Amino acid sequence: MSKLPLLELLYAALRSKFGVVIETDDAERLRQKLYPLRKDDPDLMSLSFVISPINGKDLWIVKTKGARDGEE
Repeated sequence: MSKLPLLELLYAALRSKFGVVIETDDAERLRQKLYPLRKDDPDLMSLSFVISPINGKDLWIVKTKGARDGEE
């Protein structure tokens, strides 16, 4: 997967109220690809990457407490 679709996921999470859920076969691999992209923009540092405790496959990209809402 190229950088552009991954960045789109990060900015979609940033614009959302709480974050986004990504269905994937390898959540850990996706998370490792997102970490370096998050470092490039200070606004993205308000996002956390959590592997779903429900199914262990989905990756939750969630806004941390104090993050700005994308709905402003």
